[in-house]
Amino acid sequence: MIIEILDKSKKSIKLDRIEDLPEYIPFINSIQLIDYTKEDITALEKLFDIDTTILNNSDDIEISSHYLEKASQLAFNFSFPYLTPQNKIEEIIVSFILKEDIVFSFMDVNFENFIPESKRQEHFDKIKSLPFSLNTFLLMMIGIIPDYYADLTEIIAKNIKTIFLNLQKQNHFSEHGLNEITALKFNNLIVKESLNEFRRIMHLLRKSDKLTLEIKDEILLEISDLGVINEYVQNNFERLNDLKDYVSTKIDLEQNRIFKTLTIITMCISLPMLVAGIYGMNFKNMPELDWKYGYIYAIVLILICFIAPLIWFKRKKWLN
Repeated sequence: MIIEILDKSKKSIKLDRIEDLPEYIPFINSIQLIDYTKEDITALEKLFDIDTTILNNSDDIEISSHYLEKASQLAFNFSFPYLTPQNKIEEIIVSFILKEDIVFSFMDVNFENFIPESKRQEHFDKIKSLPFSLNTFLLMMIGIIPDYYADLTEIIAKNIKTIFLNLQKQNHFSEHGLNEITALKFNNLIVKESLNEFRRIMHLLRKSDKLTLEIKDEILLEISDLGVINEYVQNNFERLNDLKDYVSTKIDLEQNRIFKTLTIITMCISLPMLVAGIYGMNFKNMPELDWKYGYIYAIVLILICFIAPLIWFKRKKWLN
C-alpha cells in the first residue's frame, strides 16, 4: 500500500502504513490510498470517523450507490479509463470522500499515472493561491478529468485513422485487422461508460448544498464540455463501425475471388477427368479401343474439355 498526503503547506508526504498517520492529522489537506486492503480502510474509518460504505458499492448500476451525501461528508465514485503503457485502456474504480477540509481518494493506480505532469501542473497553478477546501479540490478535479477524457478520445480517434490508412495500403486482409478494430471499440466503450458515470456525478454535485455558486457554475460549464466529448466518442463508434464494414467487405471480396478461382480450377479439371475416366473403363465393346486414332482423339478431347471452360470464364470476365 502507498499513502500520499498533501499537507497544509501543499507539500507531498509518502507513507507505507496507516499507523504513521496520527502525527500528521492536524496538517492534512488530502490523503490518497493506492493499492489498499479492507484492513487499511477499517483503520482509516476509526482514525478519521468517515463512512466508507460507498467503496463497497462500486459495481452497482444505480447512481445512488455511487454518490452519498451526508451532513458530515460527501462521497462519490466512478469507473475511470486508465491508459496503460501498453496503450490498452483498463477500467478502474476511483473513489473520493470529502469531509471538512480533508479529501480522501482511493484507487488502484497512482493518480500521477493518469495525468501528464504538464497537465497536472497547469491545473495546480490555477488553485495554488487559493486555500485548500472541498470547493478548491472540486475546482481542480473538474478541470483535470474532462481534459483527460478529451485526450483519450483523441488518442482513439488517431488510432482509428492510423488503422484505416494502413488497411488502405494492404491488398490482403485477415482477422487481425478485425481484432484491432474490436479492441479499439472496447476501449471506446469503456471511455463512454466512464464518461456517462462522471457526468451523472457532476449533475448530482450541482444539487449539493456544500458547494459554492461559483463551483456550480464551473461544473455546469464542464458538463457542457463533457457533452461535446461524448459526441466525439459517439463519432468514434461510427468510424469504427464504418471501418469494420470496410474490412469485412474487403475480406468478402477476397474470399469471392478465391471461390471463383477454385470454381475455374474445378471446372477445368473435372471435364478432362470425366473423359479420362470414361476411356479408362476398358469395356470390350468400346469402339475407340480398336480405332487407329483413338489415343490422339482422346488427348484432343481432353484438351478441348480443359480449354473450353477457360474460354467461357474469360467471356464471363471471371479471368483477369
